[in-house]
Amino acid sequence: MNGRKNIENIYKSDNKRAFLTFDDGPSILTPEILDILKEQNVKATFFVLGSNIEGKQNILKRMYQEGHYIANHGYTHKYSLIYQSPEAVLEEFNRCNDLVKQAIEVPEYNSHLFRFPGGLIGGKYHEIKHNANELLKENEIMNVDWNVLTGDAETNNLTIEFELKRLQQTIQNKNSAVILMHDAQAKKVTVESLTHIISYLKEQGYEFHNFYDIIK
Repeated sequence: MNGRKNIENIYKSDNKRAFLTFDDGPSILTPEILDILKEQNVKATFFVLGSNIEGKQNILKRMYQEGHYIANHGYTHKYSLIYQSPEAVLEEFNRCNDLVKQAIEVPEYNSHLFRFPGGLIGGKYHEIKHNANELLKENEIMNVDWNVLTGDAETNNLTIEFELKRLQQTIQNKNSAVILMHDAQAKKVTVESLTHIISYLKEQGYEFHNFYDIIK
C-alpha cells in the first residue's frame, strides 16, 4: 500500500523534519496538548489506547478535526495479554481501530499504523512481536517506533529541563526525528515541556510533519 516505503525510510531525510508522537492517551491532559499544538500550528500523531477511549470520544473527534493523525497502540497495553500470540496483537489493533471509528464517526477509518507497546525490538516477547509484525503487514498495517526521546517514561521525577536535555541528547545528527512522548494522565510535565520542545525544534530548523505526510 502507499506509505510502506515511506515508513521503511522514516529515519532518512535530506531535510530536517520532526514527528511529534504521543502514546497511551487519550487522557485529561490531551486537550491541553491539543491547545498547545493549535497555538503553535503544529500537527502531531497520537498512538491511542482503545481502553482509554470510552468517555473521551470528543477528544478523539477534536484530534481528527484539527488534522492530527490518530494511530493505534492496541487496546490494553498489558504485555501478557497483547503478546499472547501474533493474532492477539492484530485483535488488539482491530479492537482499538473500531473504537476510533466510532468516536470520530468515520466508519471507513483505518490508520494502518501501529506502535507496539514497549517497541518492536527486544524484550522477552521479541519473537511474538516479530511474527505479529509480519501478520500486521499482511493486513496492510505498518509499524513505527521512534528514534528520539524526551525521557518522559524514564523517571518519576520529571522536569522540563530533564525532558529538554533528553531530547537534545537523542536528536543529535538526526535529520528525521520521530519523537516519543506520552499524553497519559501522569505526564503533566510533558504538557509543561511541550512549548519548549517545539521552540527548540524550530530553532534547530526542523519542520513538523505527521503521518498524513507519510501514509498517503
